[in-house]
Amino acid sequence: MEARNDTVPVSGVLPDASKIPKAPPFLLMQGGPFYRIERRIGIVRENAPLTKRRAVIAAAITWLPLLVFTLFRDTALGSVRIPFLHDFSAYTRFLLGIPLLLLAELIVAPRIAEAAEQFLLTGLVLPKDYKRFDAAIEKGLRLRDSVLAEIVILFIAYAVTLITYRNLTVHTSTWYSMEMPDGSFQFTGAGWWQLLICVPLLQFLVLRWCWRIFLWFRFLGTVSKLDLRLFPTHPDEAGGLGFVGEAQRFFGLLLFAYSCSITGVIANQVVYGGTPLQHFAPVVGVWVVFALLLAALPLVVFTPKLLVTKRRGLHEYGALATAYTGSFHQRWIEGHNPEHERLLGTGDIQSLADLGGSYEIIEGMMPIPIDPKALLQLVITALLPMVTLLLTVMPLKEVLKLLMKIVV
Repeated sequence: MEARNDTVPVSGVLPDASKIPKAPPFLLMQGGPFYRIERRIGIVRENAPLTKRRAVIAAAITWLPLLVFTLFRDTALGSVRIPFLHDFSAYTRFLLGIPLLLLAELIVAPRIAEAAEQFLLTGLVLPKDYKRFDAAIEKGLRLRDSVLAEIVILFIAYAVTLITYRNLTVHTSTWYSMEMPDGSFQFTGAGWWQLLICVPLLQFLVLRWCWRIFLWFRFLGTVSKLDLRLFPTHPDEAGGLGFVGEAQRFFGLLLFAYSCSITGVIANQVVYGGTPLQHFAPVVGVWVVFALLLAALPLVVFTPKLLVTKRRGLHEYGALATAYTGSFHQRWIEGHNPEHERLLGTGDIQSLADLGGSYEIIEGMMPIPIDPKALLQLVITALLPMVTLLLTVMPLKEVLKLLMKIVV
């Protein structure tokens, strides 16, 4: 690795980007056994590692074979209570969920890498901690490439699929399972394809994203222990860490993708299984809590440093404000103005206002580096696909009116 220059930059001056040796880009999605297999068989190209065609291919090996199976068996449009082309979850999981999880790599992964680089470019990480910063990145990339980790993820994906499969199905003849004369159910060819290929692939992608998010969380935890150069008066009200929260916003695409998958399963239960929509209120509540934790929990690691920075800033700028306002009062209220300077045109008023603005910024510092509005947006993004479930209990016109009330 290229040696770092451990000279501490001049206070208040950004380090020269040309003099900061490049750390390995923290690209969490471009690695691991699954990624290497995609490269070997040509799905991922050397010069375009994150291509849209991966999403198209994923849909082609999940939804398309199911369509072919059901067309041969005449269960695509009829013959059973739930034909394939009438199954909500088949669309939401295999034409929306899986492709969106793959497309998210085009958006989320680069933002994470950019956020990691910003720690250096903004001077938040001091030169004396460059080696520890590099070590955190390299450790994260090694774990990203772990064969054992993806084998465990694959095992869990199949285990979750097998355990939950029957609990999530509607107990009637469908395109994937047929009711036998003795009351038991037997998988069709399409059902086996869904059980062994489609659903495990969806679960694998979700769990792999969870693993990658954990690695991001771990990296942020390591960085939070460095001697970060935070500023209480930074306009992002996060000491200069606002870019981390900005990167976190893009996890909304992951929440939207998985929410689509959940929505289709719930829709089947409501429309074909006769389960009241209100029955799923706890599920929606848990989903909201999960969305908030996904967005906020990785950022909690910075809370101790932000609270210390805020407290120190209030003390320091409070003392400065006391000294300045005291001088201002003596000069312009008590008349101790030996130069007989006129108030009109002086910069004292503007300086006083600027000092007050700085103090307000410090008072408004957040305990985690993300805007509460961004957290609300993430929750809305996670719930957006589920709004369509309201169509099962109320007309479209009423749903649109309800949405307008919420937005306005």
